Amino acid sequence: MQKIRDIAKCDSFYKQLFKKLLLTTTLVVVISLVYVLLALLVVAHPFLSYIIVVLASIKTFFIVRLTFIQLSKIIGESHKLSHVLTLFGVLILLIVLSFSFDYHALYITDGDNFKTSLTGNSSFFRQFFEFLYFSLITFSSVGFGDIVPISVSGKIMVMLEVFLSFFVLVFGIANINRIHVDK
Repeated sequence: MQKIRDIAKCDSFYKQLFKKLLLTTTLVVVISLVYVLLALLVVAHPFLSYIIVVLASIKTFFIVRLTFIQLSKIIGESHKLSHVLTLFGVLILLIVLSFSFDYHALYITDGDNFKTSLTGNSSFFRQFFEFLYFSLITFSSVGFGDIVPISVSGKIMVMLEVFLSFFVLVFGIANINRIHVDK
């Protein structure tokens, strides 16, 4: 009987997590796709890179809001290590993918936003892969220096991602005492 209650509780956690993540994830994906399409369609608009930074700031706000307000409630109700790891895995994936789109849109807008080994004839997917790599390296605070933001908008984007990575780590450390390991 206890096993059935545990399974029901686990299902309830994932349903609740999905509900909380759905709005933020949808918002992040829509904003990312909008400005990647804008960057592809609008050529050399002087304010496009700043529009991308503003939209990335809005995404960052929603991710922080999701993490701090909504997900702290979920952690308060479920103390299982597997739930917390799932939560942070999804958050990290959301942040890394979101900033990959941000960096890629900035690069499409103006190739001089970043110093990189990409050439002008690199495919869309090759470019995206490079910025996915850059986002993951930036999130982990490794920073090899093979891709470097040069413009103000590029540097602001990197600062936003570093802020989010520290925020997620601090959030995790602050809640570490609430986590229980199942045996």
